[in-house]
Amino acid sequence: MMSRHALPLVDTHFHVFDNGAAMPSARYRPAYAAGLEDWRATLGGLGDLYGVVVQTSFLGTDNSTLLAALQAWPERLRGVAVVDPSVTDPQLETLQAAGVRGIRLNLYGDPDWQRIATAPWRGLFRRIDALGWHVELHTHNGDGGMVLARLDAALGDAGTPVVLDHFGRPGSAGIADAIFGVAAAVRARRPVWVKISAPYRLPSPHDWPALAQAWREIVGDDRLLWGSDWPWTNHEGPVRLDECRTLAAWQGPAGDGEAAGAALSAALRWRNAAALYGFAVAA
Repeated sequence: MMSRHALPLVDTHFHVFDNGAAMPSARYRPAYAAGLEDWRATLGGLGDLYGVVVQTSFLGTDNSTLLAALQAWPERLRGVAVVDPSVTDPQLETLQAAGVRGIRLNLYGDPDWQRIATAPWRGLFRRIDALGWHVELHTHNGDGGMVLARLDAALGDAGTPVVLDHFGRPGSAGIADAIFGVAAAVRARRPVWVKISAPYRLPSPHDWPALAQAWREIVGDDRLLWGSDWPWTNHEGPVRLDECRTLAAWQGPAGDGEAAGAALSAALRWRNAAALYGFAVAA
């Protein structure tokens, strides 16, 4: 049982879905269910848990499972939905009322990703900005710099925040990947947040501390977020929970000192997420 003195922890990236649920064109269909109570049982031992449900790619724009989760635990959950330009304003208002605070562009392996620069998508981005939401970006490893530059242009003069999934998905170049330079330029126009999550989805998973440190230097300690990526689709296994524990406990290089490490830990574990998603975290 979680101690009432446990430190708060906001998991900014996990998924919920039913067994076999997927849109017809999905490239992946899970053979198991991932429910809210399963997430709480798995991750609850890491801290006083809050969370952000991120719409998974294989459910497309059907956000009904996400909405059901948010409605089940409204004081502790927020959401990131997937929509397209056909979404109506009343539908966006329903998502907003339920706790959705952003939209996800999952462009991993998407040959039509440049559609985000078209007029319908630019119109959607303006509506998202008016709600005070952010745009979350997921790409194939090594494609992030190119796609982020196009997204930044499509967002225009609005200061819409951008959140980069899974360390920004750099490719084999590691900290020399283009995503870092592009993000540094984009940061001059809008807030850029980065999720310290799912290193196993990168070309060199064990290099994650160097990637995290590089992001600290570009976006700052107050723009880093921790996420579990539960239930670790296509990478399931007991080791994942240990990895989550390690990432959530990261305090930067040892030479930073105890006070600086503690401050970074609090920022990564909950302070930054509370600011971005609007949680009233009881620290």
